[in-house]
Amino acid sequence: MIPERGDILHLQFDPASGKEMQGQHFCLVVSSATFNQRFRLAMVCPISGGAAELARDSGFLVPLMGFGLRTDGAVHAHQIKSLDWVVRRASFVEKAPNLIVQQVLDCLTAALTDD
Repeated sequence: MIPERGDILHLQFDPASGKEMQGQHFCLVVSSATFNQRFRLAMVCPISGGAAELARDSGFLVPLMGFGLRTDGAVHAHQIKSLDWVVRRASFVEKAPNLIVQQVLDCLTAALTDD
């Protein structure tokens, strides 16, 4: 399995420190399959059901509710990580709708620009 952009995976986020997500979580893959295969890394944003009030108030949480997904919670677009999906034993869960993926990519673009 090579993760593709839009895949929801389940994997281990440890080791982590500070305000980073810890333990096993679901995540949304935002990098391309070409990148993921070439580097054996995937850029992912964790998914959690936690409050994350600052992220929510800042517009960096993308909810999954209402799309008919088995995965609950919201994508934390402010916590992008590049992780070794092989070593962390990522397992495919389901594919996210393009609308969710685009909202997350828009959040990442906003975080990386000074507009």
